[in-house]
Amino acid sequence: MPRDPLSPEELAEAADKAARERLAAEMKRALWAQQASRSWAAHTAAAVQPSR
Repeated sequence: MPRDPLSPEELAEAADKAARERLAAEMKRALWAQQASRSWAAHTAAAVQPSR
């Protein structure tokens, strides 16, 4: 059975919710990448100590 078309308000609300979810997911990915980069930098800095 076909659904009734969404009203402009319902459509805008659904689009807004989807955009917020995409933004949250992108922020989580960016945070993960930043943490991974810092972890890698700390790991490589510790591994490449100059010998005296």
